Amino acid sequence: MREKFEFDIQESVNAIDRILTIAEKYEKQNSFDGHLAKNLLVLSPIINDSSFVNRLNVQLITCRNHRGLELIRAWDGGFSGFGKEDDVIRLHRLALFLVIYLRELSFRRDYNIDGGDNFYFLNELVRRNRNEFVEKSSWCLDLLDDIPTLIMQEEFHSDHAIALSSALKSTDINKVEEFIRTRDESISKIDTWNNEFQEKKSAVEILKDKLDTYQTAFNFVGLYQGFSSLLKKKVDELDSLKIQYFFIGLIIISIPLLELAWVFDNLNSIDSTKVLFIVFPTLTLLFVLFWFFRIVLHNIKSVKSQIMQLELRMTLCQFIQSYAEKSKELKEANKEGFEKFENIIFSSIVSSDENIPSTFDGMEHVSNLLKNFKSNP
Repeated sequence: MREKFEFDIQESVNAIDRILTIAEKYEKQNSFDGHLAKNLLVLSPIINDSSFVNRLNVQLITCRNHRGLELIRAWDGGFSGFGKEDDVIRLHRLALFLVIYLRELSFRRDYNIDGGDNFYFLNELVRRNRNEFVEKSSWCLDLLDDIPTLIMQEEFHSDHAIALSSALKSTDINKVEEFIRTRDESISKIDTWNNEFQEKKSAVEILKDKLDTYQTAFNFVGLYQGFSSLLKKKVDELDSLKIQYFFIGLIIISIPLLELAWVFDNLNSIDSTKVLFIVFPTLTLLFVLFWFFRIVLHNIKSVKSQIMQLELRMTLCQFIQSYAEKSKELKEANKEGFEKFENIIFSSIVSSDENIPSTFDGMEHVSNLLKNFKSNP
């Protein structure tokens, strides 16, 4: 048996639309071609639609064994190669194709054409005016007559018909009855199994979607928890630094205020020597406190930056799935993008600010200030 083809839906609709445009030119003529054009235009809402072509692909069998019956051939003529002067033949060819399709459908599906069906008038017009068609379309008329025979021939050579024929050769009629009974039972079981399979397939797909959702929630659990623990430590560290920041700032503000209060209380009893003796250590203490204040401030900025980096990593962990299983596939699919992800996830936590000065660096600055003060009395 020849391999069945399918009508290309878009090409078929385009071919029908072009031929219906031709029909509009002939519909006012009082001739066979005019009547044919009118009937085709009446059917326009039905046939000039993708659903009609799709139904032909589903329901036709014998017609889809003949490449010459493909709807696009009604426009280009296939091997005949229609030209601009063949518009009438295109009109004839579409009408003949539709009647041939209709005959197979009515033969296979017990589809009766009555007077209320728009296809009825086209079918009657074609059957009663066979002599009006040109010689190039004679093969379509022959095929219209042969459709029932071709269908029976196909069915006779089908697998079911061959199996039935083999069973009928037996002299034991019980085998024939058994064949018919078991065939019906088998078909019924297959239908039942197909329905159960579709139901279970749907259930499995639903479970798969749910598991995918759960997988997103639990991806990189260990890594995420590690970042979460480190984030908590950094938050505690930030709270401690804020307390230090507030305490040092309070001392820096309090020392000058207390000293001014003491000076005002003892304004009549103090001299310039005592003032210098009090001011110099106070300035030194304030300078050291300012330096530590600056260190704490830098530490706060640094910890905030680290917290932001940790939060970024934790966010990325929620979107990147199945690292251990999919890393190879991800690298092959997008090597550059995955490497950037790895660089962010597994890089060390660093501050975005400049290097933070140590306490000894501060003491060195104080020492240099004292030397300069002594060298310039």
